[in-house]
Amino acid sequence: MNFFTKTLAVAGMVSAMTAMGSVAQAADPVKVGILLPLSGSVAPIGVNNRRGHELAVEEINANGGIKALGGAKLEMIDGDTQGKPEIGITELQKLERQGVVAIMGAYQSGVTFPVTQISEKLSVPFIDPVAIADSITSRGFKYLFKVSPQASWYARDQIRFVKDASERAGDPVKSVVLLHEDTLFGKSTGDGQVKAAGEFGIKVLERIAYPKDTPDMTATISKIKQLNPDAVLLVSYLSDAVLITKTMKELGVNAPIVGTSAGHIDPAYISTLGSDADLTFTVGEWAPDVKKDGVTEIAKRFKDKFGVDMNGHAAETYMSTYVLADALERAGSTDRKKVRDALAETKLCSDDGNILPYDCIRFDQTGQSPEAQLIMMQIIDGVHKTVWPFETAAADVVWPVPSWDKR
Repeated sequence: MNFFTKTLAVAGMVSAMTAMGSVAQAADPVKVGILLPLSGSVAPIGVNNRRGHELAVEEINANGGIKALGGAKLEMIDGDTQGKPEIGITELQKLERQGVVAIMGAYQSGVTFPVTQISEKLSVPFIDPVAIADSITSRGFKYLFKVSPQASWYARDQIRFVKDASERAGDPVKSVVLLHEDTLFGKSTGDGQVKAAGEFGIKVLERIAYPKDTPDMTATISKIKQLNPDAVLLVSYLSDAVLITKTMKELGVNAPIVGTSAGHIDPAYISTLGSDADLTFTVGEWAPDVKKDGVTEIAKRFKDKFGVDMNGHAAETYMSTYVLADALERAGSTDRKKVRDALAETKLCSDDGNILPYDCIRFDQTGQSPEAQLIMMQIIDGVHKTVWPFETAAADVVWPVPSWDKR
């Protein structure tokens, strides 16, 4: 019996008890802090991340709530970071004062790193579903639990894919340009890309950092055109990912675009660019074509509810909510210390309903989920499709990528 089946079974028991008068009144709701950029330049991604939490909360509550707490329902309490670290800290402190049992967030590594410093001081359990900087779990924190893979793992798998795909096509990649935004997200992933490229024998022609909200990329893309790399590896949020792709097309830069989730995995990247988004690659955490039980049904519920496809970030926030629900069941309490201790003992596996592309969500002594792994997707006919690892791919990879004037 998997995690979701158990939840459904519990819902039946709670309904029966209520009908017999065994439940006198509803338990108090369990407040859960959701700390995300719900306004500002990265709001579209923050809003989509929130959808994963919302769907999971809706399911958990509809299926009987937290049985160990008398069927208590989860209540989402939002905090809007606006994409700014200082506001994120203020919003976290507000959430703590409102009595949330735990906080999940905050999407951006540059926000997640400082806000978790505060949550640790306040002894508030903090689940990081999406932010990836390696340094987040390097500080010996006890109240921090990171579901997402590390930035260096994204970089490693980007390079592995570029090598595998190009060798399979008979023309191995020899050189790349690294192009990343200049916050902790970009810098930490860029460090990993440099290391991985060296390990796989690929030359980095140049590493270019740019301001996250830059309004123009013409000079930068012109420089990349002169360098003529075999591929461009990017670390970008949504607005800059769109801008870079448009500029590459305008200037005729035909090197494959290989993104690092974030902007390139967001549904708005496709809706904004239309067919120009096609053939972009992105490393990702999950896709609706991942071959695991329950994925198709959950992805359909998400699409039916929100009108957009479920992406990797939403899958991570969805599963992180179930991680918290599982911990609350085992803790049998909303005491933050007991919830923290239960989170530390998490083992939520495929047989329990984990839809992410690896077996078990669990946490090591640093708070990192050590089994977390990635896939590579390519946008084909307006849809992200898994193309690597080749043995589990849902579609054939298009490599080499045709030049802009031949698409």
